[in-house]
Amino acid sequence: MKKIYLALGLAAGMVFSSCSDFLDKQPSTSLPVEEAITSITDLEYAVNGIAYIMSESRMTYSADFAIYADLRGEDFRAVSNNNQAGPYNRYSITKNDQEAYFAYYYFYKAIANVNKVLSVVDNVPYSESEQADFNNCKGQLYAWRAMLHFDLARIYATIPVIASDVNAANSGIVLATETYDPGYVSARATLKQTYDQILADFEVALPLLTKEKTDGYINYWAALALRSRVYMYNGQYSEALADAKEVMSSPIYKLYTRDNYVSVWSKEFTDESLFEMKINTSYNAQRNSVGFYCDSEGYGECAFVEESPLYQYLVAHPEDIRSQLIKDQTNGSEAGYYPAKYPGRENNLYINNPKIIRLSDVYLMAAEAAYHMNDVTAAEGYVNAVRKNRIENYTEVSTVTLEDILFERRVELFAENSMSFDYWRNKKSINSFYAGEITYNDHRTILPIPQEEIDMAPSLLVQNPGY
Repeated sequence: MKKIYLALGLAAGMVFSSCSDFLDKQPSTSLPVEEAITSITDLEYAVNGIAYIMSESRMTYSADFAIYADLRGEDFRAVSNNNQAGPYNRYSITKNDQEAYFAYYYFYKAIANVNKVLSVVDNVPYSESEQADFNNCKGQLYAWRAMLHFDLARIYATIPVIASDVNAANSGIVLATETYDPGYVSARATLKQTYDQILADFEVALPLLTKEKTDGYINYWAALALRSRVYMYNGQYSEALADAKEVMSSPIYKLYTRDNYVSVWSKEFTDESLFEMKINTSYNAQRNSVGFYCDSEGYGECAFVEESPLYQYLVAHPEDIRSQLIKDQTNGSEAGYYPAKYPGRENNLYINNPKIIRLSDVYLMAAEAAYHMNDVTAAEGYVNAVRKNRIENYTEVSTVTLEDILFERRVELFAENSMSFDYWRNKKSINSFYAGEITYNDHRTILPIPQEEIDMAPSLLVQNPGY
């Protein structure tokens, strides 16, 4: 198994993994970065390469990470004992298990590629007519680095808003913001340093990014929505709400309606999709694709817990269009009811574009942020905006509680990597099907740093508590 330090140190050369159909660009070859990026077109290929890395294998955005927070929550269970994503669901991961390793390797590999491109990006020649394209590519690189660091922090570090001390040594993650020689190792940052870096990268990215719709790429609106998410985890509710409001004002995106809600999951780049990655028959995570986990004929490791409040709500409320996203596979090989959000295009379970962030999520983040700012009226308005597009003959509510908002997120965003993060972020417990109550400060809410990485630098890398 490759060590992460090799992913952080790619000084010898750079593989710009890209693909012809993946984002409408041809693959480039493996060359030293100075030779590989000599034009705007090469720079676009390099940006594509980041998305390719994050779609090809375990715990990437098109694989089990797409449902990671759901597997750690209380609404889904691993029916089978295939032990692919099941260990996340069963809270059985130790520091020596491969499950602790996957995200660590692929996320840092992608960050290393980002940094290698950024190290030469300002030397890329471009014409005056290519200035906007250059800026957009550079902005995407910074946005990717921010998002990758953020998701690493969600997996391997405590959420800042619930941390006892954001300045505690080793409370964050290893930050990678430049190129490194092979064999380079680094200590963990504090949580404050980690989130400061994430927000700093978004600050650089946003003015560079286009406000046009760019299917399969991070544009201004997607980056703004992602930054709103970061602010939520950092307890900066005013900033989170401001970003969410701006996204909601965009003329490009609109909420799904009852008429199209069921059909959007088998389509690409639909009305709400702020950022989704393009997956096709040539470029996908194959048997580790998210659709394969969410089907009885696949791994069968993400089925509804039928006793959960979410499932009970859905079956009891047929007037809510979201109730139609239950897939009855009780006669399947791994019998159960499964989420229908990953049906696969072209009759292929491997081919589902992960919707990394969409507009309903932004509305409900706005509701949560407003609630924390004691503006319950505004919070109620954002919740009503989503519900009236989902529930037949809907009667608007006049007030909402935090529990209402969090449950609405469960109903709207199930199987979209949200549930357990949402509850722990608000200092609430979840009831795991296999592990029982998991409180927000349980050490198992975050994964262990892979022990083999710590063994490479035991004086620098510190293991997470409890492991």
